[in-house]
Amino acid sequence: MRLPTICLILLLPLFASAQEGVFPTTDIRSRLMGGTGLTATGIDGIWTNPAGLAGTPDQLQASATAEQRFGISELSFANVAAAYGTKNGGFGLQLASFGFATYRENRIGLAYGRQLTDNFSIGGDLAGFSTTTDGYAATFDITFGLGMQLQILEELAIGARIFSPVRTEVRPDEYLTQIIAVGLSYRPSDKITLNAELHQDADFPARFRAGLEYLPAEELSVRLGVATEVAELSFGLGYEVIERLDISAGAVWHEVLGLWPSVGVRWR
Repeated sequence: MRLPTICLILLLPLFASAQEGVFPTTDIRSRLMGGTGLTATGIDGIWTNPAGLAGTPDQLQASATAEQRFGISELSFANVAAAYGTKNGGFGLQLASFGFATYRENRIGLAYGRQLTDNFSIGGDLAGFSTTTDGYAATFDITFGLGMQLQILEELAIGARIFSPVRTEVRPDEYLTQIIAVGLSYRPSDKITLNAELHQDADFPARFRAGLEYLPAEELSVRLGVATEVAELSFGLGYEVIERLDISAGAVWHEVLGLWPSVGVRWR
């Protein structure tokens, strides 16, 4: 095993404290808005809150995101997702992968969201995580999450989510990530969306996340975000190249580990 590979494996706990492999997993829009998205709907909510799938129209939506974290090819990450709405709610499929040949994490998940009243939706997701490391037995673990969304006013919504509420041990003294999150979204106009959220990981301090999306033109989106503990800044653009298809690109700056680029597409 080459020395760089050994170093990467030893440093994985540090990388995990900044980004837990395939979880938390976000779409490109959420990534560039500081990791917020508890009130997102349709394909934009498939990773951030399953309750958002209740707002999926009766047509196929899909997304894909790719990152090279901190400029290290061995820390590449990618996910794809699809969502479809029916009269009985919205359904979603999630696939994600992180790592390199010697260490890899994969995730597969199913999600569902349903609208209970005009203003209130709930949802849940079931996820399987596999981890393979040279020299160790592969692991596969299953967990679940729950979410809700409430539209208080036309311009104000709140969302909440819990992921992996039951402590799941992967290896001795090593557990799947547990997160409880709550937040709100304010849209003072059709061109501006402001998100503010609090995320509590069971193993790390609570993180405040905030995001802004501004639409200076119908086809163009400008996105900014910030997170605390450890500090992150995110920024990027989205552009609708043809009807229903937009491409986004941007980057996240981490105060300890540096910069990583993100790109993604959405078909809505």
